[in-house]
Amino acid sequence: MKVLITGGSGLLGTALTKKLLSNNIEVVHLTRNKSSKNDVKNYLWDWEKDEIDENCFKDVTHIVHLAGAGIAEKAWTKKRKKIIVKSRVFTSRLLHSKISSLNLNISAFISASAVGIYGAQVSGKIFTEEDQSFEDFMGNCCKQWENAVDQFKSTTRTVKFRLGVILDKNHGALPRIANMVKNSLGSSLGDGKQDMPWIHIQDAVNLFFEAILKKNISGTYNAVSGDFIDNRNLTMKIGEELNKKIWLPNVPSFVLKFLYGEMSDTILKGVKVSNKKIKDAGFKFKYEKIEDALREIYS
Repeated sequence: MKVLITGGSGLLGTALTKKLLSNNIEVVHLTRNKSSKNDVKNYLWDWEKDEIDENCFKDVTHIVHLAGAGIAEKAWTKKRKKIIVKSRVFTSRLLHSKISSLNLNISAFISASAVGIYGAQVSGKIFTEEDQSFEDFMGNCCKQWENAVDQFKSTTRTVKFRLGVILDKNHGALPRIANMVKNSLGSSLGDGKQDMPWIHIQDAVNLFFEAILKKNISGTYNAVSGDFIDNRNLTMKIGEELNKKIWLPNVPSFVLKFLYGEMSDTILKGVKVSNKKIKDAGFKFKYEKIEDALREIYS
């Protein structure tokens, strides 16, 4: 078995690479720069130029597609929004085009997606994989992303994981919230009632790892814990774990809208997402309660 990972230097890609290597599974990365990471062989590609080093596919049995520009790294200008979409859609198309032209036999194509497909909205509904994409930027982005991935369905087992917020001590959203809390500056955002679907980094890694190994995992799955929590309660739970009292008033919505523009919707709105389908497929979460997840992270 040999696994090719795109986006291998990111939070999830780095952790998954370590997991695979520790289980004696060969890993190679597709990257846009030459710097090596995780002691694996790097191959270059450039989706903007439709270029890829075809040597990356030698003896590869599985592809894990995690590439994509950061959603919250920069303001959502028209240019940035195009990059967010194209870095997901065009990369998927490029991989499919090359694999098809080379007539390669891949055992599985496993791709990240996001719960953003259900949109930045407020709803009492619990969303499942059967629900349609929402008509906003993230909903449309994820729809195009998944449609591009679906090109693989006719020739190989294809898996799409709609990831929630990945909780990790040093990377992603959690340390940004925790640092504010540690400095007694933590507070809820907007009314604090927006749901925040989440998953512990170890569970996210284990999901992709099991998808590589288990042929019964196929199709689309929500990759989130079943423990629903809103922004206010998540902030409070982080404060409890760090022994810091949350005393500041909520950050008003208009302030966040002024600072972040359209991107503020991803902060101020959120929905409940079901994980029943992946559990029915046999996956067992290690951290399904937020208290257990935060305790492990900050222990």
